[in-house]
Amino acid sequence: MKIKLLALSIVVLIASVAGPFWFKQQELPVHLKKSSFKKLPGWATSDASTSLLAFQKSCKTFLKQDPENKAGSLEIPLQVKDWQPACREAMKIHSVSDKKARDFFQKWFTPVEFYTHQSVKGLFTGYYLPLLHGSYVKTKEFNVPIYGMPENMITINPNDFPNSALTHKIVGRIEKGKVVPFYNRAAINKGALRHQAPVLVWVNSHIDRLFLEIQGSGVVKLPNGEKLYLGYEAENGATYTPIGKVLVNRGVLTKEKASMQSIRAYLEAHPDKIESIINENSSFVFFRVLQHSAAMGAQGIELTAGYSLAVDRKWIPLGTPLWLSTTHPDAESDEQHLLQRLMIAQDTGGAIRGQVRGDVFWGYGKKATNIAGLMKNEGHYWLLLPKQTVL
Repeated sequence: MKIKLLALSIVVLIASVAGPFWFKQQELPVHLKKSSFKKLPGWATSDASTSLLAFQKSCKTFLKQDPENKAGSLEIPLQVKDWQPACREAMKIHSVSDKKARDFFQKWFTPVEFYTHQSVKGLFTGYYLPLLHGSYVKTKEFNVPIYGMPENMITINPNDFPNSALTHKIVGRIEKGKVVPFYNRAAINKGALRHQAPVLVWVNSHIDRLFLEIQGSGVVKLPNGEKLYLGYEAENGATYTPIGKVLVNRGVLTKEKASMQSIRAYLEAHPDKIESIINENSSFVFFRVLQHSAAMGAQGIELTAGYSLAVDRKWIPLGTPLWLSTTHPDAESDEQHLLQRLMIAQDTGGAIRGQVRGDVFWGYGKKATNIAGLMKNEGHYWLLLPKQTVL
């Protein structure tokens, strides 16, 4: 499938960074513009070997699929067969070096970027695999439920109703023969899901559950030392409101100081306000128990710390390599470090919206938590699309 780049020009809402947790939007024409590897800052000296190893994981899924299946995004129509030639070649590379990896990507891909009158920039944040403490049994300490998929939740996909006026997915429930919106967070916290959804595990913190929802997956340590791995299953369809924005609007934090660490510190210092603040985010996430211990992304593969990127699936096809140019915080200081690296789009997230918007997976542990919690930096990326698909 060929993509004629300059003919892809459309009018959309372009996000320009207005703060650490949200965007100011303006209407501008945007198109995909062809570029070259010479224009990618830092490409010539990049450590591309790990990028290729991460891409090989995506390739394993492409090579198992029907070549005619869709494998693009809503705005970049591609099929599985567009990825398979490069993937077959990638899987033949066993002794990976940075040079071999760069040569491979240069042979099989063409860099393109979202462009208006200039390169479109966006916001880049980080995420990690959080550790929670919980119990299979509800106790005085462990009294916050993590729910599985509700029995009474239905999803209406516009693709299933091609002749209707539906333009986006609807999540709801049946009440008196009508489809109504599904319960929001406040209703769920008041017990609306009692007898309607399984409780996978009880944890000891509304704050930790919230951060688990934001990250999309995590591990719960049980009293006997056993670990329960959880992954994203679905969400209630309500609007996502960042808690950082809530606290800024209340005058508690400033845009510059809003971070995962500052949010947690305020909530822990004001336990009587936790529920009212968190309930301003109507969105609620449901989980499933994973049969493995690795962090898994939306593409159904194990994520690679520092090289897997969560993107907006409306714009970016899963499995796409992206050359990222931004900065990231130091794990133990206020310093910022240059981050120029070939990432692979292997995950999505409820807060990840826009053409140029990404969430870097940093892995596990204290270092990953610190970097992810503080990262909210402006940046840019170039998509590497299969060469034969770009005119």
